[in-house]
Amino acid sequence: MSAIINIITNNQETVIITVISILILFFLWNIYLTLGLKKIKKGTRVFFMGKQGQDLEEIIYAQIKDYEKINDSISKIYKDNDALRENVKKCIQKVGMVRFNPFGDVGGNQSFAIALLDNYLSGVIILSLYSRDGVKIYSKEIIEGKSEYKLSDEETEALTIASNSK
Repeated sequence: MSAIINIITNNQETVIITVISILILFFLWNIYLTLGLKKIKKGTRVFFMGKQGQDLEEIIYAQIKDYEKINDSISKIYKDNDALRENVKKCIQKVGMVRFNPFGDVGGNQSFAIALLDNYLSGVIILSLYSRDGVKIYSKEIIEGKSEYKLSDEETEALTIASNSK
């Protein structure tokens, strides 16, 4: 032990400089750790903001419940969307119209045939015949692109136009 005391006594200046260097190093290390801790505290303050002391487990459970509610809502939206897509297929989507003059003595193409079809090519054809005596309107049901009634050339053309429309 006396050998160590002798070395320290003989090299006091070196020992003091070494101890001061170590102290400065520890002081700087302490400052670095304090700044890091402040950063972490700031992050946790933002994370726990408004929670009034709730613990992390409660916050995680609340987030899981919110996540499950959102998942349920998204699933419902997907189901509703699928139902809407099916309903839209049954709405009028394809239209074809042909104007014509069925009688040579009446001027202009005031008569028309219009085909109104859904995505499955089902719907109705409406035929309006204009003459000097008045207007007559006829309709024919269309199921999957066909009618059980004979179609005129104009009605067939309107059906073709509607069938080929997007």
